Amino acid sequence: MVVKVSKPEINLREKISELDKPSGVAGQAMLAAETPQEQFNLISAGRRRMNINGAMNVFQRGNVTGISTTGFGADRYMIQSNTAGTMSLTEDADVPEEGGFQSSYKIACTATATFGTDSNLVMIYRLEGQDSQCTNFGKPNASSLTLSFWIKSNRAGDFNVNFENELPTSGGADRGYQTKQTLNQADTWEYKVVTIEGDTTSGKSFTNNTLKGLCFEISLSKGGSAWAATASKPYWHDLANAERTYHNQHFFGDSTSNYWKITGVQLELGKVATPFEHRSFGEELALCQRYFTVMPNAIFGVASSTTSVVYAYHLPVQMRATPQPTLTSTNQRQGDTVAQGISMTSASVSNNTYSNSSIATFVVSGSPSASFTTYRTYLYEGTASYPAQVHLYAEI
Repeated sequence: MVVKVSKPEINLREKISELDKPSGVAGQAMLAAETPQEQFNLISAGRRRMNINGAMNVFQRGNVTGISTTGFGADRYMIQSNTAGTMSLTEDADVPEEGGFQSSYKIACTATATFGTDSNLVMIYRLEGQDSQCTNFGKPNASSLTLSFWIKSNRAGDFNVNFENELPTSGGADRGYQTKQTLNQADTWEYKVVTIEGDTTSGKSFTNNTLKGLCFEISLSKGGSAWAATASKPYWHDLANAERTYHNQHFFGDSTSNYWKITGVQLELGKVATPFEHRSFGEELALCQRYFTVMPNAIFGVASSTTSVVYAYHLPVQMRATPQPTLTSTNQRQGDTVAQGISMTSASVSNNTYSNSSIATFVVSGSPSASFTTYRTYLYEGTASYPAQVHLYAEI
């Protein structure tokens, strides 16, 4: 005997959606999120960005012009150049529509140069060795790294993005890893993601100190044979300089129309580029001041001779090392608290023996318009004609 049993049809998709899922409020919110960005915001994954000033909004030095060798515009991002023209390094308001950025770092050619054997132009970012330990390099489970950034140029074409271990624990040559990237369209912001594996080679971890450790760089110009004669290698190896601009197609110094703009730079552990981690301006500034700071006016010092004044400045944060003081001009002025202020030409500055990473103590000497009175107090002050600032430099 055959018995037929019939049941009403059910909508399986609808029934699944009606299941009593033990997901709680957080789970329901995650399921309701419509985009990966919303889910990421709900997770609140914590600090991810290893580099400082990735949004390019800290420019303690201000806009810088007339650079033809090495210089800084945006804090922490060094421009290394040789026979690649003269540049301006400026903060620019041109930014991608996405990401919430307000500033970009513009590197523009202001005077041309002749292409030569040692021509190169590279933007370099260095981490301290102690801040590179999280990568676990030199061990079998070394972490992958992901670098993401927005970039724009007047010329489309290939360029290099390189990574380095500049102070491996075993000593010897720096370690390097080069990749080829492509800017597909001129004068258009493009988002780039570069992911590399970690260096598992024994003995090639980062030295745990305040010196240079992990480094990444973006090559901004075709290089001469000293920088491009050897094919780059997309794996960790002992580095040769001649690999570092191998893929670059254009010489930066051949036209004053050439420029690069960069923002949204984020280096993080792992194989996924997460949304850019914004931080407050105050926090980014304090992080930058570990490497560079500008001494303000209105600091009191004491005359140590008729031509010199000693100043002490308690630094806003502990710097990476005892900073090296420099003057932005050889014309400087001290306010005499008893008589008229004294102007100084041919000014120079040097560290005092009391300097360390927490307090900068330095001597300003030169040719004053009147003799200083030894042991009298003087006020460091700037005027339009005597504008010298003291820059305190502890970059890697």
